[in-house]
Amino acid sequence: MDWLRQVWVSSDIAVAISHASPELARQVKGLCSADLPRAREARRATLSVARYLLRMTGRPTPTGLLAGVFPAVFGADPYLHWGSEHRAVARADAGWLATVADQAEGSPGALEQLLVVTNSTLLVRGDRVIVPYRLLPGDRAKAAEVSLLNTAPVQVALESARAPIRYKDLSEKIGASFPTASAKSVVKLLIELVMHRALITSVHAPGTEPDALGHLLGRLMRDGALELTPFTDLLEIHRLLELHHRVPAREARNIRAEAAVRMRRLARSRRHPVALDLMLDADAVLPTEVAREAEHAALLLARLSSAPHGTHMWQDYHRRFYERFGTGSLVPVLDVVADSGIGWPAGYPGTQESEPRPERTRRDERLLSLAQAAALDGRREIVLDQALLADLTPDSKGEARLPSHLELCGRLYASDLEAIQLGEFWLAVTSVSRASGVLTGRFLGALDPKSRDQFVSDLADLPGSDPETVCAQLSFPPLDPATAHVTRTVRTLPTVITLAEHRDTAPSDVLTVEDLAVGCDGHRLYLAAPALGKRVEAWGMHALNLRRHTPPLARFLTELSRAGCVQVTDFDWGAATGLPFLPRLRSGRVVLSPARWRLNSSELPERAAPWTAWDTALSEWRSRRRLPSSVHLADGDGRLPLDLDETGHRVLLREHLLAHHNAVLEEAPSSADTGWCEGRAHEIVIPLCVRQSAGWPPLPRPTTKRIVRRDHGHAPGVSPVLFAKLYGDGQRQNEILARRLPDLFSLWGEDQPTWWFIRFREGRDDSIRLRIALPDAGQTAFAEAARRVSDWADGLCKARLLREVAYATSHPETGRWGSGEALSAAETVFAADSRAVLVQLGQTARPHPQALAAAHFTAITTAFAGSVETGMEWLLNHVPATSTATVPRPVFSQAVRLADPRSGFRALRRTPGGASIVGAWSERSAALAGYRAHLPGPGTEGIDPDAALGSLLHTHFLRAYGIDPEAKSACLYLARAAALAFTARERGRS
Repeated sequence: MDWLRQVWVSSDIAVAISHASPELARQVKGLCSADLPRAREARRATLSVARYLLRMTGRPTPTGLLAGVFPAVFGADPYLHWGSEHRAVARADAGWLATVADQAEGSPGALEQLLVVTNSTLLVRGDRVIVPYRLLPGDRAKAAEVSLLNTAPVQVALESARAPIRYKDLSEKIGASFPTASAKSVVKLLIELVMHRALITSVHAPGTEPDALGHLLGRLMRDGALELTPFTDLLEIHRLLELHHRVPAREARNIRAEAAVRMRRLARSRRHPVALDLMLDADAVLPTEVAREAEHAALLLARLSSAPHGTHMWQDYHRRFYERFGTGSLVPVLDVVADSGIGWPAGYPGTQESEPRPERTRRDERLLSLAQAAALDGRREIVLDQALLADLTPDSKGEARLPSHLELCGRLYASDLEAIQLGEFWLAVTSVSRASGVLTGRFLGALDPKSRDQFVSDLADLPGSDPETVCAQLSFPPLDPATAHVTRTVRTLPTVITLAEHRDTAPSDVLTVEDLAVGCDGHRLYLAAPALGKRVEAWGMHALNLRRHTPPLARFLTELSRAGCVQVTDFDWGAATGLPFLPRLRSGRVVLSPARWRLNSSELPERAAPWTAWDTALSEWRSRRRLPSSVHLADGDGRLPLDLDETGHRVLLREHLLAHHNAVLEEAPSSADTGWCEGRAHEIVIPLCVRQSAGWPPLPRPTTKRIVRRDHGHAPGVSPVLFAKLYGDGQRQNEILARRLPDLFSLWGEDQPTWWFIRFREGRDDSIRLRIALPDAGQTAFAEAARRVSDWADGLCKARLLREVAYATSHPETGRWGSGEALSAAETVFAADSRAVLVQLGQTARPHPQALAAAHFTAITTAFAGSVETGMEWLLNHVPATSTATVPRPVFSQAVRLADPRSGFRALRRTPGGASIVGAWSERSAALAGYRAHLPGPGTEGIDPDAALGSLLHTHFLRAYGIDPEAKSACLYLARAAALAFTARERGRS
């Protein structure tokens, strides 16, 4: 108790802890004043205060009065000034404010005067209205959908409140629409809609309003509702909080205490009712060399990322979207995530699938080997040189693209400012944010106007992932209203996406989820605002945990925006993460990952063992594992500094093990390492931006003409096309296509239907996707065609060539090919190309497959372009000059010769089977010219002819050879080489 009393004498410590944990402060005050405090309570309180004290002195994450922030700059001469006039910026605690808002809505007289608006994220499923995920009442750990019966009165209420409307007026409108309904039932209905947030009242401030209490107070006053609530003291509370910002720290403490007393009278709160952000009285200039090292660190983390093309979860989701909707189509966001779409990504709340586990890679094996070798050799550090860096870089299929911006957070270690100036420093990475503004955004409202304006200006100029992408600030309420304090910030980006918020007006630069759609190409998913003709990159200006506290829709929009980029995070040890020891990973002056030890409670005596036995065992364990005395106890994203030579700190470690069974201990800096900042724990947040765009393949401008709706698919039996999936071993497909498919269409006799196919792979299942155009969309035509296909497929199954046949809903790729007559023209191309492929497969002798594919590419391109010269120029301008796969010299020579279009592909026609192969192209060439005439046209708005030609080449390759990205890259490269040779010869002649 003596130690506790000595600590509590310090007013700064007592005030900081009292604000962080009012309940603990009450316990400590009671214990300190007691003559005979209970030992168990005293021990528990002492440990808690010790943790807070270590938190204050060794953990820089801003929280209340425990740690603060200040803006710094880069310059030529390093400088640090540390004053004493720190400023605490006060706002109403989000949890307390949520209670006040609920009570205001629960006051019938006040509620009648408030404006309400329909929740923009609602969706209708069957006969229910679904309010997306909210925390369950009484359970702060679980979120669930809220389902309401979609009755006629509910429909009228939600439709009438699409724009803000006074609650009283809405009630009268429903009463007029349903005159037999009692006034009581109307009130009950509307209260239920408000309670479940299907309707959102004006007292809830949007996330871009930092002063939520001022917003609530202003709306109550504007709507004439303040005097109808028990909250008239809100005016004085708000006045006190505003005054708090403008007075000295000691006076502010008294004002804060008075405000807290008044606030607790109005509403109870688990936490202190006044939320604080501490702005430090400090200035710093760091040399630009530190910024360069931060850039170096970010590039290293990008190169070493375990997800160079996005996570497995989002790669899977991209595949699912591509298979269902195709490229070019823009699908409204709520239709994508609905059960009738493709649902949420695996691992999201409400999904049946868990997030895919990454497969072990060569990178994992190498890291495991390096970590074990370091442990065996007694080395605490691995130094990254160029050879090791190349060895650890994941095998990448295709170009890995950097995110357009991010924030790198790190600690700077140097003995003094002069050492930093001389370049004698280390930069240790502690975290990486998903975008600029994520770590700094929540503090912008507390900065002085000049600093705030500079930050906002820099953020507003951030680039998107490509020149046609705009950056948008996501604004939404968190799952737990009590966490809203960390999500509130000023508006920083020109465009805002608002989710489930009440905004009085809806300017053109504020979007809702109804304005957004999802699209994809073969490389990435993207978010678009079709009415604006722009793609959108969305994120929130705060670090709210995406998995635990963010609504699934907000998480979806955030993650989708960069799903195809390199995932730049803290260094990922992959399969080695759980090892008992991991060495420091360093490159030059950058520490990517600290040395780390894992301690399991089973390695030490059990709970009942005496302290001396446990402490001796810990000492022996430390000696065996070569654990330094100064460490950080890692708990989630928190770091608690411990000096294991101190008995009290070892007690804290034991308490942690008793509660969690495992402890992760990271090396901590020495006092000399932080000499430059007078020993203070710190983190520096450095925003980084790419110098040039990521180089994504160009995409057509988004347009409302490319939007597909829920009724886009055609089910079997009512579709104008029979869509059959023929599942079996991919190695049998050539035989089925060349020798068996003609047997199927012989069943139609002379009245041959239009048909086409493509090879496909769903997970591990290979299939031939066969489409047959029907004379009409009636059931009779479908039944007759399906009978023939099924009889034919049964024969293949008996011959052990096919596993099964399935009839599926057909989703025309109107976003990729067009609609109406344009789509019909495209399907004519598919049919002609399918027949050309069958002719090729029917030849017993034919050239090398890659040489043939190059010739096909050349023929398709020149036919689409309208002339040989234009087609060859297109290949030179649109096909990469290199291939991701090695091409043997004989194949290269053969391809350049056979893909020469002169004299009707004379060289190819002279090869075995070549005449028949080339002869089958004439029908396809005519069809290509017919389709090209629709670009541009009424059915192809927003479709780029270059993208359409690229898709034609891609689908031909799938038909002829199947899914093999590297082989396709090689064939395109060969076609370009043929175009280059052709162009050189033509220029030589002229």
